[in-house]
Amino acid sequence: MKALQERQSERISIAMPIQVFGTEITGQDFMEMTQTQVLCREGAAIVSSHRLAPMQQITVRNLATGAEAHARIIGEMSAKPDSRVYGIALLDPEFKLWKVNFPWSGDSDKARSERWLECNVCRGRELASLTALESDVFQATRNLTRSCKWCAEPTVWNLASHEATGDKRKLSEPPPKVAAQAAAAAPAKSRASRKHARVQMKMTACVREPGFGLDDIVAVENVSRGGLSFWSHNAYRPGALLEVAAPYMQGSENVFTLARVQRVQLVPEKQLNLYGVAFVKKSEL
Repeated sequence: MKALQERQSERISIAMPIQVFGTEITGQDFMEMTQTQVLCREGAAIVSSHRLAPMQQITVRNLATGAEAHARIIGEMSAKPDSRVYGIALLDPEFKLWKVNFPWSGDSDKARSERWLECNVCRGRELASLTALESDVFQATRNLTRSCKWCAEPTVWNLASHEATGDKRKLSEPPPKVAAQAAAAAPAKSRASRKHARVQMKMTACVREPGFGLDDIVAVENVSRGGLSFWSHNAYRPGALLEVAAPYMQGSENVFTLARVQRVQLVPEKQLNLYGVAFVKKSEL
């Protein structure tokens, strides 16, 4: 209870005017005037009309002082048809962007909560120490995008399937066979050559070919700021222009984005094809 009160005390609900510079998940650069919802020492909850990906970087300007700082998107906390609320973490937590005197000034480590999380790619487990904003994002979505030391890239983490007990050292390691498979699936050389960091993310997307009107509901393999990969039974040719909604929820208001097929990998044993698509900017059409 004391730790919870400390975490709450370092949050301030305030609509502070800010300016945000960044790149949408579609690759389109943007600048918008918006505001915060919550402030805390290490970051904020901000409102944005743009679609942003976890782990990507943005620049935030405090309009009251003119001070600027780089920040990382932690994740989405809530969404409406015309706006979303994102948790962000300042890359330099010592930089006083907000110029606000927070009511609690104790050890910031006490304001963290611990949860046993599990990587949904390699099934590795860690006792994660979450900041107040990371806890807020996790409470809202029941998952968190964070770096996995076994997959060697950002992945989506969920609450561990059962509470960790016994030897914590063993419970913080993935099964060796699964770890080897994950490493083989994403060689370090390939990861280093990518333009944008990919996040291993299991979600549903909808793919359409303009003019055909047929919805192809697919499973997403990973997402980056510049595109995504998905599995499909359908055949799409390299260079084909597609409309993609990710994530996709049937019966909801989904936003489709143009994307071009860049990579096709045939996987006969799965009777599926793995496609890599890059989002297309309006200026490229």
